[in-house]
Amino acid sequence: MEPTEIQKKIIEYRGNVVVLASPGSGKTFVLSEKIRRVLSDDSLLSYQGVIAISYTRKASANLKRRTIGNGMPTKNSFFGTIDNFCLTQIVIYYGHYVFGRPNKEVEVVGLDEINEQERKCFEWITKQHPNYNEIEDAQIKDLQKLFLKGYVLVDSLELLALHIIKNSSACRHYFQARFKYIFIDEYQDADTYTNELFLSFVELGMTGVAVGDENQSIFGFANKSSIYLMSLKDREDFMMFPLRDNFRCSTPIINYSNRLLDSKSTVYETNQDGVYLIRVNGSEKQISSFIDNSIGEIKAKLGVDENKEIAILVKNERTQKILDESLSTPHRLVRTTKLDLDLNPRSRLFALLLRFYFDDRIPFLGVLDEYVDYDMLSAFTKQRLHHESKMIKSIPDENIDELINHFKTIADIILPKMQDGSSITRLKNVLSNNKELESYMPILSDEIQLMTLHKSKGLEFDVVFHLNMCEWELPVKRVENNDFDHPLYLNWEQDLKLHYVGITRARKACFLVRGTKRTNSQNILKKAMDSEFLRLNGVHTLRKKFY
Repeated sequence: MEPTEIQKKIIEYRGNVVVLASPGSGKTFVLSEKIRRVLSDDSLLSYQGVIAISYTRKASANLKRRTIGNGMPTKNSFFGTIDNFCLTQIVIYYGHYVFGRPNKEVEVVGLDEINEQERKCFEWITKQHPNYNEIEDAQIKDLQKLFLKGYVLVDSLELLALHIIKNSSACRHYFQARFKYIFIDEYQDADTYTNELFLSFVELGMTGVAVGDENQSIFGFANKSSIYLMSLKDREDFMMFPLRDNFRCSTPIINYSNRLLDSKSTVYETNQDGVYLIRVNGSEKQISSFIDNSIGEIKAKLGVDENKEIAILVKNERTQKILDESLSTPHRLVRTTKLDLDLNPRSRLFALLLRFYFDDRIPFLGVLDEYVDYDMLSAFTKQRLHHESKMIKSIPDENIDELINHFKTIADIILPKMQDGSSITRLKNVLSNNKELESYMPILSDEIQLMTLHKSKGLEFDVVFHLNMCEWELPVKRVENNDFDHPLYLNWEQDLKLHYVGITRARKACFLVRGTKRTNSQNILKKAMDSEFLRLNGVHTLRKKFY
């Protein structure tokens, strides 16, 4: 693939960069090519590399795979999520420089895993994040006490990393010597600590590259905001590049999604149809029947070969549950297990090994590459690991205990200093739950993918069914004192961006769907009307009815 002129400028620019990238604009291509350019630079020493942070493990794995293709070495680079970076690169190795040595190997826990008294001390962490300079000494002391016991809260990882960098010269010197660039994708999902960490590394001399889209900022409930992305473009030490051309979506989808956000956006000429409105007589169950009955026709009309290129996107887990139970068409519920959510390196390894176990396309070396430099391992260790990989592949599904033992053996070899914590328990829970276990198996060609709108971010499909397009649900609104003439929209901007994300997941066609009835939060059927978003900025002129 040859880069466009603007993509080429971004790849070749050597200074600090903020890239405002629209959906389908090729940002992953640009990121991977820019990293490849840096890693191929002869001035980079053998022990030096880059920090490349993505929002999800899947996105990180994809970026790393595209970067190291064609034999490109990653040298001593880091690819992963921000939480994993903070834990494995900073807190574990440099925490004791600032807080003292913990009583045991550090383990990541959630608020629900510590005692009630300690929990009360940390309620502030889950609320609005204050700037680092606003953190009280007593709050840092509480985090220190927990660290000395061998625990760090998952919600505190970025704050701890930031505190360590600011207070450990050894940590700062290490990063100055080791890494030359820091790349952060999906920067619109940064919080105040992500932003302060990023700028701290820039101040240490690293070149900073931030990529994001202010229109895809959909995690405001988790203290994430696009204000940090937009603040970078106003800095004198950053060059801003717009990456706006959408190469993924059909022209009708581009027209519709742009007009949704901007009433004055350009409408490009096209003789194609791509956005449809479907009103189904009934509730979510009848919507399931409609999808079952229309899949064949839609695939034929749009030239879609496999069901896995079709996604059903929903606003909430309530709708997701009804669809999961009602759909007759084979489908895969895309979910996140507690094993996936656990930041313990052993949990991450077990999740990778499960995917390796079920998917013959995943190489064992790809699993190891997340943790160790394979070339540096002894011949004996290599032999042991490959023996274990062959044993894993030969174990029948029902032999859960045997599979766990081999997983643990591999963990003991490559992560000898890490404790299991709750990793084994969470692995057992997955292996004993067929629905959760399904999450680690490759999507079958005949399976439609069912997920929430939040889950869909970063993904793409030929066809998208975008549900919950009814009043009260998208956007969410409430009424106080029976004043129906003046409803309160709780998260209008966030809901609009979520809607935008849903539409732009589709390459060929997006079907906006609502029933004449909807199931509310009390599981009561209510009359359903068109979402306010269906009337916004004249978008009704840019879609078709589907018969």
